Amino acid sequence: MANAQKTQKEMYTYIAELLADNPEVVDFCTHKIEQLDHRKTTPRKANPEVEERRTQIKTFLDGTADPLTVKDIADALGYSSPQVTGALRGLVNAGAVEVVEPEQKSKAKMYRAVVSD
Repeated sequence: MANAQKTQKEMYTYIAELLADNPEVVDFCTHKIEQLDHRKTTPRKANPEVEERRTQIKTFLDGTADPLTVKDIADALGYSSPQVTGALRGLVNAGAVEVVEPEQKSKAKMYRAVVSD
């Protein structure tokens, strides 16, 4: 085996091939590969509370001209900073909100809604 890092699926396949004469090991590796494949295809269930929070934050940011910090958003909407941070992460990943990096590293990141044409 080379120095290249292998995925779990590749490792289980490799082990099953090496020990093909041991049905117990082959069955175990096959089962683990099936679990890995199932994990990747099972969609995550959206939490309705998180979706509602994201909607409220997006609507709030749509109505503001200037970018805001997590604390500003949390204070305005009555959420905790961790709740806002989690919701913003989803909005940024979805492309609905963008991060505005501060000029100084000691300042907090700011967020603003992405304007769609």
